Amino acid sequence: MTSFRLRLPRPHHRLHGLSYEWQALIVVIVGSFMVMLDSTVVNIALPRIITVFQAPVDSAQFVLTGYMIALAIIMPATGYLTDTYGTKRIYLISMFLFTVGSALCGMAWNVESLVLFRVFQGLGGGMMMPLGMTIIFKVVPVEKRGLFSGVFGLPMLLAPVIGPTVGGYIVEYIDWRVIFTLNLPIGALGLFLGGLLLRETELIPDLHPDWQGFVLSGLGFGALFYGLEKTSDWGWDDVRSVALLGGGVVVLLIWVIVELTEEHPLVDLRVLQDATYALATSINFVVTVGLFGSILLLPLFLQNFRGLGAMQTGLLMFPQALASGLMMPVSGRLFDKLGPRPLIVPGLVLLAYGTWQLSYLDITTPDATIRDILIMRGLAMGLIMMPAMTVAMNRLPPHLIARGSSLTNVLRQLFGALGTALFVTLLQNRQQYHQAMLSQMMTPDLPGVQRALAGVQQYLVHQGYSLVQAKAAGVYLLYQNVMLRASVLSFEDCFIVAAAICLLAIIPTLFLTSTGVTRQAGQPMGLE
Repeated sequence: MTSFRLRLPRPHHRLHGLSYEWQALIVVIVGSFMVMLDSTVVNIALPRIITVFQAPVDSAQFVLTGYMIALAIIMPATGYLTDTYGTKRIYLISMFLFTVGSALCGMAWNVESLVLFRVFQGLGGGMMMPLGMTIIFKVVPVEKRGLFSGVFGLPMLLAPVIGPTVGGYIVEYIDWRVIFTLNLPIGALGLFLGGLLLRETELIPDLHPDWQGFVLSGLGFGALFYGLEKTSDWGWDDVRSVALLGGGVVVLLIWVIVELTEEHPLVDLRVLQDATYALATSINFVVTVGLFGSILLLPLFLQNFRGLGAMQTGLLMFPQALASGLMMPVSGRLFDKLGPRPLIVPGLVLLAYGTWQLSYLDITTPDATIRDILIMRGLAMGLIMMPAMTVAMNRLPPHLIARGSSLTNVLRQLFGALGTALFVTLLQNRQQYHQAMLSQMMTPDLPGVQRALAGVQQYLVHQGYSLVQAKAAGVYLLYQNVMLRASVLSFEDCFIVAAAICLLAIIPTLFLTSTGVTRQAGQPMGLE
């Protein structure tokens, strides 16, 4: 890749004496939090959207999957766009696209128009996180990146927990359209701050667009995201799932070959030659799969079996987000001094223990016990997330930061989709297994079951039911009890698997360098 740079004049706005690093961080946090929060609250609003538009569930699901596919298409191209047109310019364009897309979503007149506007919104939202990461790692010195990454990562952990509370309140007490129009003032603030405070980065002239890479990555990642989204409905062995997932893998293998032979690749996959970057990516893979699984499971359990609403669930889970928010800047500062291993290993052990504790939940577990476990997990997540990401990004020379952040973010989205699909499938399979096992143990001819049924029937007869009705009601209650117990046991199994996955990530962590920051910002890594 050419080493020539076009230097641009930099404005010197200052915000109450803050250094430029903190000004840039404020700008990117506004955008990142808006995008992450929107992704969460839309999930909460989907049932209301289905009702309002009287749309089939499959069609309405494209409100979510269309946005995800747009992210998959645009994320890999972010590095090329920033190198060619400048980080500030592309950041403002992406913020504008997301804000306008939000306004259009708020005005949607049917589910088809909403899906179209969500795709438009996703083209802007898909670039926000890699752009934010690029800005931070371009302007912050290596020795300070841990602290800044810790603060930058707050939206990634806070938004998924705050989202259900905010979304539940808006859907229940205001109107689902406010979920989208709420982004307008935040987007306007982000555009104002970005235009005022951000400095344009150096451009790389004479870059040729990698159209082959763009098309192949869009097709491959899009097929994988959509296939993983639908496996819970279709099943892994359904011909549609096999075609999408298998086709996506084949297309991505062709994409890898193209990128490795392209002079100016869309995503420079040679960064994976660096052992530390590859190890950190594998840690992110394992942790993200485990985290997304548990983040999916607990709200399902609380809402479906504890009878909590979305807002109540969010309030119960909020201490986890608060603990993460308090720990991440601390872990970032410690990372700058100690490196990744002293933080990630204890964090993984604590996260695994907290996730294993969740396997003991049942419908009678006190809320205080759940909060204590979630606080433990929040502290653990604050120790893990940003050190794992920072140690990977620190290995990149300046000219690969934009491309590396694109790769990191698209892989994080893919890992999350894979974790969600795997745990949904595991939950369904274990529920069927436990239901079959319990049905064999709870047959009406067993003495204990007969006594329980007789007690129920006697009570119902005294309440005015006929004997036939009382018998039918007793059998139905037995069936309901079996289903409930099978569901609880299946959640327990999933939490145990999630805990084991978190422990698995310790293995690559042990092979990280002692500090993980052995390369100065301008030092080559043999990838030019």
